[in-house]
Amino acid sequence: MSDDGFRAKMRRIIDGHGETHIQRKKHRMKFIIGVGTILTLIVFIAMLCIGPTKIMDPIEALSNLFSALGKDGSEMTPEEVMVFSSRLPRALAALVVGVGLSIAGAGYQAIIRNPLVDPYIMGVSSGAGTFAIAVIAFEFTFFGLISPNSIYLVAVAAIVGGLLAFLLTMALANRAGGTTNAYVLSGVVIGLVFGAIQTMMIVFSGNKVSDVLLWLFGSFANITWEKALFILVPVVIISLLIFKYARELNLVLLGENQASQMGLNVKRFNALILTLASIMTAFCVAFCGIIGFVGLVVPHLCRMLFGGDHRLVLPGSIALGGVLMMAADLAARMFIPGNELP
Repeated sequence: MSDDGFRAKMRRIIDGHGETHIQRKKHRMKFIIGVGTILTLIVFIAMLCIGPTKIMDPIEALSNLFSALGKDGSEMTPEEVMVFSSRLPRALAALVVGVGLSIAGAGYQAIIRNPLVDPYIMGVSSGAGTFAIAVIAFEFTFFGLISPNSIYLVAVAAIVGGLLAFLLTMALANRAGGTTNAYVLSGVVIGLVFGAIQTMMIVFSGNKVSDVLLWLFGSFANITWEKALFILVPVVIISLLIFKYARELNLVLLGENQASQMGLNVKRFNALILTLASIMTAFCVAFCGIIGFVGLVVPHLCRMLFGGDHRLVLPGSIALGGVLMMAADLAARMFIPGNELP
């Protein structure tokens, strides 16, 4: 078969076989978007209604939300403050983090070609946790560059630590040939190194150990509007960038040789997706800590439901990731009345 014939065959595999197949994909896409939107709205409203101090009906919660819009904080009633300043940013953060980790997980699983890979395979979680512990337990302020009272101190530390671990992983993997196996093994090695440092720091954290463990276990309890928006902007931008490369992610699944023959620079593309996914993961864990199951389970579940086409997997991950993360946070608030689980 000539190169042109091979490329045409591969393009039919990537783009679908015939008009009927394309129409089925379009209908499935509409179904995913429709069901995902409905489920997201239901769980989002439930998060506005339910909390450890008071449970509202949906009409009351939405009424307090809309009446709070345009008001100064001092003019709001306690119920309006509860819904607008506490529950709404928390729901938004849970939605965004769920989407971000799911998209990152889908990208990692495509590049590594392993459905059991999660967003922390490149050592991001270990690096983020190590630097966050340095701030929480030992009051590390980046040599005085950041105020110890800044609400962004722990977040910046987590992002810096996560990206440092990622850069070390990439450097080690590139020295080992830049293959997918090299990425995985390098991530494991760097993760173990940072994990060992992390454990030693916890041992010497004294009376701050409970604060350290609370961050490591993950929680949305301390989310404010400033923190939610800090997470929102980069996650939305990077998610859209990864979504743009859905066809290229499909090409990668064919194997490096075939993807290269289709005109894709595989090593450069792999590095790009891993970088984007790692940056997004670092922002996701910045305020809420380490949350591992969403980035592993959601993309894997989407492939089982919708097949391997990333033009369906990615929107499915957006829909299911946000819903699952919000539902998990809601369950953590409801499981023990008057208390919250991480």
